[in-house]
Amino acid sequence: MNEVQMMKAAYFTQTGDADQIQVGQLPVPAIGPTDALVKIQEAAVDRVDGYVRSGAFQTPTKPQQIIGRDAWGTVVKVGAQVHAFHIGDRVWTNSMGYGGRQGVTAQFAAIPESRLFSMPAGDPSSWLALVHPGATAAIIVTQLLKLKPDQTLLIEGGAGHVGRLLIQCAKIAGLHAITTANPRDFPALEALGSEVIDYAAGWEQQLSQLVDAIIDTSGRVPLQLNLDQLALGGCIILIAASQNPEVTFNLPKFYMAEQQLRGFVISHASLESLTQAGEWLLAHADVLKAPAFERLPLSKAASAQEMVMDPRVKERLLIDLS
Repeated sequence: MNEVQMMKAAYFTQTGDADQIQVGQLPVPAIGPTDALVKIQEAAVDRVDGYVRSGAFQTPTKPQQIIGRDAWGTVVKVGAQVHAFHIGDRVWTNSMGYGGRQGVTAQFAAIPESRLFSMPAGDPSSWLALVHPGATAAIIVTQLLKLKPDQTLLIEGGAGHVGRLLIQCAKIAGLHAITTANPRDFPALEALGSEVIDYAAGWEQQLSQLVDAIIDTSGRVPLQLNLDQLALGGCIILIAASQNPEVTFNLPKFYMAEQQLRGFVISHASLESLTQAGEWLLAHADVLKAPAFERLPLSKAASAQEMVMDPRVKERLLIDLS
């Protein structure tokens, strides 16, 4: 039987608004010796996909750039130098669609063996919904922070997708997690293993002691207020931008307390870092709880990128390509 030559895909030819996304026919990609051709079942929709498409995230793209960085599917062909995967294997990836790599919101994708992982047991859709926020959380907790068991991590904005995975990763690592959140989310976050405090003004007065690290997922807390809650040698990691691009803080107090401040964007993570995070997630797949998700057809690829930017949309969004 002849191989399929064409496939449906969501792509753009120039950066701009979501209406630049087209859904149409493209050639099935050829694979190199270290690639696998994967029949994609579902692709996730992430905010970074919108940043790539809009041009806000400056990264090399193809003339017809397929959108999407995360997906799962089944291997249908392997290159001559691929040894870890075979035809019929269920696999996932979470680092395509930027850095000059084609995206995965298509019926087929050529994915380097080094960027593939075996699918764990269980619902593959739930796993796909988990891997992007999960990899972000895993890198922060297991690679960036140098905390020891029983030290305290404050997660600001714990009800979000990354926040919930940060709580779970912190618990696995033996850390004491404290989360700021809306009271309506307290039961769910407590069930994940976190102490929870109201995120309303004055939240810092609810802390019984200084914390060893803070992850700011919202960008809404003044920097100096956060620094004031840090113990000696404490670290703040920012994964969201403040609406105010310029901030001030007490520099003498900062360096005398040997504090640290850094930003983190997962799309700048190295392949080694992503691989370590993926392996760590797989090692704990049986205890990680995935966020809720909603499936959308490929025809809704453009509106899905608008939805993912809307804070009222609480579910992870998956594009069905089966």
